[in-house]
Amino acid sequence: MAAPCRNARALVTCVLRVRCSSCHVSTRWEAPRQPCAVLLQQGVKSPYRTYSTPSILQVTDAEEEQRPLKPPNMVAWYPTDDVYHIRYYPWNPISLEECFQQMRRAAELEFRKPGIWVQISLQLDMKLEKKKKVEPFVGSVHLPHTITEPKKILVFATESDDVEDAKKSGAHIVGGLELIQEILQDKLDFDYCVSVPNLIPDLQVLKKKLQKKFPKKKRNTVGHDIPFMVDLWSRGQKYSALTYNHPKQEGKGHVNVIIGRLDMTDEQLTENIDCMIKAVCTHKPLSFGPFVTRAMMHAKGTPSYKFHVEPFLPEEPKDDELK
Repeated sequence: MAAPCRNARALVTCVLRVRCSSCHVSTRWEAPRQPCAVLLQQGVKSPYRTYSTPSILQVTDAEEEQRPLKPPNMVAWYPTDDVYHIRYYPWNPISLEECFQQMRRAAELEFRKPGIWVQISLQLDMKLEKKKKVEPFVGSVHLPHTITEPKKILVFATESDDVEDAKKSGAHIVGGLELIQEILQDKLDFDYCVSVPNLIPDLQVLKKKLQKKFPKKKRNTVGHDIPFMVDLWSRGQKYSALTYNHPKQEGKGHVNVIIGRLDMTDEQLTENIDCMIKAVCTHKPLSFGPFVTRAMMHAKGTPSYKFHVEPFLPEEPKDDELK
C-alpha cells in the first residue's frame, strides 16, 4: 500500500511487511520511490519535513518553512543514513574543532593507533583569465610542527663557499659534475636534488633519469640560497596539485597532503593546516579570487569531515595597497 505524499514535490514509498520463513520475524521493506502524479496535479503542499540528525545546522522556523524539500539535483539537505554517497548532499562544513573531536572519536571506535596520519584534501579553482588556468605544480613547505624525518639531499655545487654552506646545512651529498656518472649508475641514494643555476645546462643529461627529482626553479630547487633549499626539502612537507580528467571538472584541481598526526594537539594541527593552505594559495594570484574553494580532513580508517576553509585563506590586497 502506497503512503500519501507529504509534499507535492515529494516521493511516495511503497511499504510492505515481509515475514522470514525461517525465523518468522517481520521486517519493513520499502520499494523504490516514485513521483506522486496525483498530488503533483493537485498542487498539495505540506510543511518541510524535519530530521533528527545531530550534524544538522540549526535553522529558524521561518527558514525551515521557506526551504524546499530538497535542493536541486540532490537527495536531501543532510544525510539521515548511509545509503547515498556524500556527493549527493549539499556541502555543509563544520568547525575545525568539531572535526578533531569527531575524528578522534571515530579512530577510538575503530581501534586505531593514536599516532595515525591526518590528511587534508583541498579542492582548487585553477581558472585564470580567458581560457588560461594554473598548471599542475609541486612544492614543499616548512610546517611549524615537523612530522617527518629529515630527507637525504644531494647538492650540485662547485664553488668553495657553496660547498661549505651545503655541508653546514646538512646536505647528504655535495659535489659537482663528477656526480653525474654515479647517478646514472645508481650508486647514490638521495630523496631530492638541488643545484646552483650555472650547472643546470650541464645536468640536462640527468633529466630523464631524475624525472621529478630534477632541479627546477619553480620547485625552489635551483638558486643561490643553498641553506634555504636544503632546509626546505630536508624538513619540509611536499605537496602536489593535480587536475581532473573529467570534462565536468575542467578548471578544477585537488591537493591531498599529510599535515600531522592524530596524537598532536588541536593548536599544532591548526597551525600546520594554516601554513599548508597559505603555501598552496601562493601558486595563484589573489586578484583572480580564492584558490582553495573546499577542504576536507580525515585520518586513516575514519570518515572525511568537511571544515570551513575561509579563515585560512590569505586576504586579497586592497586597491590602496596595490598602488
